[in-house]
Amino acid sequence: MRNKKDKILLLAVLIASGILALASGTGVYFLQKKAGELEVENTALQSRVAQAQTKLSRLPALRAQREKEQARLEVAERILPSQEEIENLVDNLSEFADKSGVVIAKAAPVRQGAYGRGGVVKRFEEADFDLDVKGDYFQFVEFVNLLENYKRFIRVDSFAVTSGRSEEEPLDIDLKFATFTYVDSPAKGGK
Repeated sequence: MRNKKDKILLLAVLIASGILALASGTGVYFLQKKAGELEVENTALQSRVAQAQTKLSRLPALRAQREKEQARLEVAERILPSQEEIENLVDNLSEFADKSGVVIAKAAPVRQGAYGRGGVVKRFEEADFDLDVKGDYFQFVEFVNLLENYKRFIRVDSFAVTSGRSEEEPLDIDLKFATFTYVDSPAKGGK
């Protein structure tokens, strides 16, 4: 009987050992699989950390660039007339005409529209003007000089000079110019 008990005990130990080995092997397999997943996740996180450190290293330069661009925007805001100043521009044109000696026959705003390219936030509005002035060449040059040297930005787009019927008649000059206003709260372009 003892032999039979030993055989049963040996068989039970072998079965238990097999089950234990199978369980251990399964456990090791799943632990290896989880370790692989964690390794991949760790590599991805290290890559993200490296990218974040690269971005952080560029941050001071970006801040300096932002400050520089902010200063440029402030300069642009100072040299671009406000909407109220555009309305006062006709008074300034009269002053320029008096100083230069030309006579303004007609002064009319042509159009005012947002300035920007498709899909871009429009930060400025362009205001176009059409003027008819009369005077001699030197008076006209003085008038354009006063206009272009005005404290706010003004762009002379074109002018056409037509001579009078006689030498005593002044030149008839068609002058087109534009100025820009800063848009305080811009709207999305094309939306």
